[in-house]
Amino acid sequence: MNPSFRRAAQFAGLAAILSLMPPQVQADEPVPGAQNPTIAPRLPAATMAMVGGYWFDGTRFAKATWYSVEGKFTRKRPRRVDITIDLDGRYAMPPLAEGHNHNLQNRWSVRQMADDYLRRGIFYNAQMAAHSDDIAGFRDLLNAPGAPDTLFAEATFSASNGHPIALAVGNARASGYPLTPADLIDKAFWAVDSVADVEAKWAQATAAQPKLVKIILVDANDEASRIDPVNDGKTGVRPELVPEIVRRAHASGARVAAHVQTADDARIAVEAGVDILAHLPTSPSKYITLDDLRLDDATIAQMAKEGTMVIPTFEVYRQIWQRKPDQWARIVPVVRDNMQRLGKAGVPILTGSDLWGGSVIDEIKALVAAGLMTPAEALRASSHVTARALFPDRAIGAIAEGAETSFIVLDRDPTRDLSALDRIELAVKQGEVIAR
Repeated sequence: MNPSFRRAAQFAGLAAILSLMPPQVQADEPVPGAQNPTIAPRLPAATMAMVGGYWFDGTRFAKATWYSVEGKFTRKRPRRVDITIDLDGRYAMPPLAEGHNHNLQNRWSVRQMADDYLRRGIFYNAQMAAHSDDIAGFRDLLNAPGAPDTLFAEATFSASNGHPIALAVGNARASGYPLTPADLIDKAFWAVDSVADVEAKWAQATAAQPKLVKIILVDANDEASRIDPVNDGKTGVRPELVPEIVRRAHASGARVAAHVQTADDARIAVEAGVDILAHLPTSPSKYITLDDLRLDDATIAQMAKEGTMVIPTFEVYRQIWQRKPDQWARIVPVVRDNMQRLGKAGVPILTGSDLWGGSVIDEIKALVAAGLMTPAEALRASSHVTARALFPDRAIGAIAEGAETSFIVLDRDPTRDLSALDRIELAVKQGEVIAR
């Protein structure tokens, strides 16, 4: 299909969904003597009964009957049932959550991929390096009954020669598109090399009052690594800036996620009070050894005490290293050790793939295939833990009394066969059927 036609078709489909949404009650006062149109009130969500299915409680699937009243789960049968859904022995679970990606950060990719998120059963996601100006024109297309609910990290801080400059410029060059660092600095991300830079740029960077701020840390304490030309466009903020950024973000009510490359980066971030580590250290380099990837026990203990969350993004690193299988075979045991100690300490582990065009389903399968999680653990991490972490003020991430009636239906038990995730037979979001 021609790309421009495909983009138009995707947008038309999304527009059709929006056009079918019942109108909202208008609060405007009638104009005396005018022919004022009658505005129909928004219809309540249908009362539903979901029978004959097995439901995931975070550990296993058990047979149960649930009802949906005003878009909320209840076990109590209502006086009236508008719709009965017979699951006929199928398996229902809370929708999946993608904790780290960049697929919905511009208008083009939203048109291409937003509907696909819902078709895959991914209702919740975090886009980890958006920019307020870029998303202003399509923000309202998301976070709606017919669209995925999206948390944007829309103020990202890195160094003036920092990540993601090299990545973005390199990808653009490979695609034949001329891109320079000047096209990115203080546009795609905010470049800060001193506390004075943070002070000077903070108001503009956070003018949209973001709920999530991101900091880039790349072997932050190694000055030799920072000044080596091989790392031009690949560095991050200096360690002394991290507490100031976190302090300002928390004072504004925003949470903070940190991109980290080493265990020392993780320590710096955790000691400063970040809320989420957006990666586990997984990639050695000229300056980063395997030992540099191992989290120290004190950092893990502090994470457990303060509720600091971590997103391993294991699959994206597996794909990066697949051309060097011998090296990857040495990296995996370090990651497994970190994961085991984090899990034993009770640190919340979220799921996110960081895969362009990919999804959390790829991450779930990779974590299980490497023995880092059992299928039930990976499913719970995505459908329960990650969903609640992204939207902590909402009753989601559980099949429970009073929770939003959002769920997906599979033809097989995914704790026994993860390929069941490749086929979503039914999707219900906030009490409305959106896909089948």
